[in-house]
Amino acid sequence: MTIPGRIPGTPPETVSIDFLRNHPDCVEICADWEYITWGKSYGWTKETVLKSYHAMTEDNNIEQAFVALSGNKAVGTALLIENDHEDYKRHRPWLAAVYVDPCHRRKGVARQLVKFAEKTARDRGEKQLFLYTLTPEIYQAMDWKIIETFGDNQFLMNIELS
Repeated sequence: MTIPGRIPGTPPETVSIDFLRNHPDCVEICADWEYITWGKSYGWTKETVLKSYHAMTEDNNIEQAFVALSGNKAVGTALLIENDHEDYKRHRPWLAAVYVDPCHRRKGVARQLVKFAEKTARDRGEKQLFLYTLTPEIYQAMDWKIIETFGDNQFLMNIELS
């Protein structure tokens, strides 16, 4: 059987997904990934991103960060947040900042992160989840639907969680 998202012939990756709050030693690397990948281009400071990740490790925060672990090593992260785009405040909640370390890509890690975020949202009673991306094909392969194209080839997508 071929696992979608994994290069044929590569051994399966043993990865677990958990709430980042259960792995405080991984907060800094997850925040660094977001800062380097997106934050710098938005003008955010590294300290601001780190502070938001620390806030998402609090049990009572509706926004949560997740971490993908290979053994005890963080290999990816994703967020479940209330809003990820100023022009689409009517939509909530959002899957955001899905990142997988380059050495662990194309092994199904992103798929596991997305499914964990979907389950978390479903478990708390959400009916759908939103995201925006430049690469919709990744999410379409996981049953997400394009609901709008905007800006410079960006795609607003959602998935029904029922």
